[in-house]
Amino acid sequence: MTKAKLDEIRAMMNDPKVISGEGLSNEENIRIYGYDPEDEQIVRHFVKKLQESTLACNLKVFNLYEIFLQICEKKKIMKAIPNMEEKKGPQKLLAEIQKFATVDAFIREMQYEPHGDKDVLLLTGIGSVFPFMRTRQLLNAMQPHFSNMPIFVLYPGEYDGHELRLFNRLKAHSYYRAFFIQ
Repeated sequence: MTKAKLDEIRAMMNDPKVISGEGLSNEENIRIYGYDPEDEQIVRHFVKKLQESTLACNLKVFNLYEIFLQICEKKKIMKAIPNMEEKKGPQKLLAEIQKFATVDAFIREMQYEPHGDKDVLLLTGIGSVFPFMRTRQLLNAMQPHFSNMPIFVLYPGEYDGHELRLFNRLKAHSYYRAFFIQ
């Protein structure tokens, strides 16, 4: 099932109507595919192959975990994180990280110019940045910076068109602005 759905996503990225947002009736061009977290390696392989293939769009892949690491590198705290967790505990570490690994910091790392007519964004690494970053907050904040651009989200968990439930276990959070890839 996951492989078939990923093939469908590839087809959508090659569809000029999807790329242009045709037929969305002023809705945001965001599409979320919630997959079984056990299929993570299948999804990673798909993303790698997608980046190597020729598409009708200009694909921009943003792995949120890699962005998180870039933010930590810029703050020059990578080596200090394990020691900080050991000394202060995981909750204090989380609070400290959330001070600088903000939605705005993630967006700054993702921004690029110029945006092209055929640009498509693909967000991956969602599960790896939990609990530092929440998908719904990031998607809401991205709109002014990436308007009129399709955004595909590969989400390790459930999305039913209304709620996101990370890893199929955590409490569901409402997010109704994205299209459900069923």
